[in-house]
Amino acid sequence: MVQVAADLMHVQGVAGTSIDEILETSGTGKSQFYHYFENKNSLVHEVLDYQFQRYIAAQKPFIEELTTWKGIRRWLDELVTQYEERHLLGGCPVGSLAAEVADRDESLRREVAAAFREWEGYLARGLGVLKERGHLHINTDCSELAESTMAMIQGGYLLANTKKDVGPMQRALDAAYVFLRTFRKSGERFPLY
Repeated sequence: MVQVAADLMHVQGVAGTSIDEILETSGTGKSQFYHYFENKNSLVHEVLDYQFQRYIAAQKPFIEELTTWKGIRRWLDELVTQYEERHLLGGCPVGSLAAEVADRDESLRREVAAAFREWEGYLARGLGVLKERGHLHINTDCSELAESTMAMIQGGYLLANTKKDVGPMQRALDAAYVFLRTFRKSGERFPLY
């Protein structure tokens, strides 16, 4: 039921997805729904967690390589590839939910913010390793750099979804990589790809 709800809400939005539609698509009865969930809002909390865990799992092999420049480049490219494979539907699975619920439900807003912090944390840790190895300026704030990169990623998703063209996302992630380059130590050779 949660998977069906997640898939529907990702494409149609939370407001555009009814409990009846979720039940019909999942082949679940109302009594079973209310056995597990108090209301639609409690389901949305589960959907958020499910979407985030599923999204991170798909990125896991690339997240583990964020300690190298090549790894960061591959991760950014993989975000574009995964989105193309979803036929540019629904935008970012986490960001789409965030845009819809952030102003309507404070507890969901906090959960989405925590999900973004966790997601950013993977990049921040990778950048921290690069910094320890002497590949970034010593005064680089890796958490702020990761947050700025996430903003570029989310903007790329939004424009690609709106225009139904992966080009804006590819360009945004290329720009994110160039942005990250600006924090490298002077004189360091830096691969573009």
